Amino acid sequence: MSSNDRNNLQKNSDLETLESFKILISNIKSLKDKTWGCPWQKIQSHKSLIPFLNEESSEFIDAIYEKNADNICEELGDLLFQVMLHSEIGYENKEFELNDVIKNINKKIVNRHPYIFNKKEKVSLEKSQQIWGNIKNSEKKEPHIESSISKNLNLKIKNLPPTVGTDKIINVVKEYGFKWESTDQIFEKLEEEINELKEAIKSKNDSDIKNEYGDIYFTLLNLSNFLKINPESALQKTNKKFLDRFSIIEHHAGDNIKKQTPKDFQRLWQIAKQKLKRKNS
Repeated sequence: MSSNDRNNLQKNSDLETLESFKILISNIKSLKDKTWGCPWQKIQSHKSLIPFLNEESSEFIDAIYEKNADNICEELGDLLFQVMLHSEIGYENKEFELNDVIKNINKKIVNRHPYIFNKKEKVSLEKSQQIWGNIKNSEKKEPHIESSISKNLNLKIKNLPPTVGTDKIINVVKEYGFKWESTDQIFEKLEEEINELKEAIKSKNDSDIKNEYGDIYFTLLNLSNFLKINPESALQKTNKKFLDRFSIIEHHAGDNIKKQTPKDFQRLWQIAKQKLKRKNS
């Protein structure tokens, strides 16, 4: 295939994409129409959609780890749907509109890559990251915040879900060398925190119990980050696995499920575990 043929195919694809995007814009406006729109969509706000944005982000990340191209494509669409909804809500609230969102990202792309858009120049990966970081910092309204890593992080995570905030903390501080070198180090820390929780429980100090539990959770999230595991997706799979096993327990116990002793449940749990293991092998 010639260069011209490839360029023509790309142009046709781009034109088709623009037409699809126009239809998407129209569909979003129909969903949010004050008279004929979806009752549920009409009452949503930026804040009410946060749980769905978190869920879609987790599912997209999970699809990446699973290297499932079809799922990646589908989940990207779900994320785009969230962007479109927030843009329409911004328009309804007279805050901003979709065009502002697109213009802002285009401006960032051009401003932060001068070696591409201002002057064609090949630069190294390290140089490109340095340029990007310097320009980003110069764009800040309060550049003095950058002088304090902890203050900057506090501002960034204050409205984020705690697990997302932890991940952001971990990723930022490890850029400065504050990072784990092995899983063994993390397990040692985890064991230390578990022992401290045990001591807090013995002392019956509610504040200490809560603090030590938080330390364990924080350490586990460090482990998931180190292993490149999405904790939300991992927990979703465990929830499903638990309910699959509990379904087998229900089948075995029948109407007598409320009469089972803890020992009975342990026995049934092992039966369910082995049954699913054979099924999946």
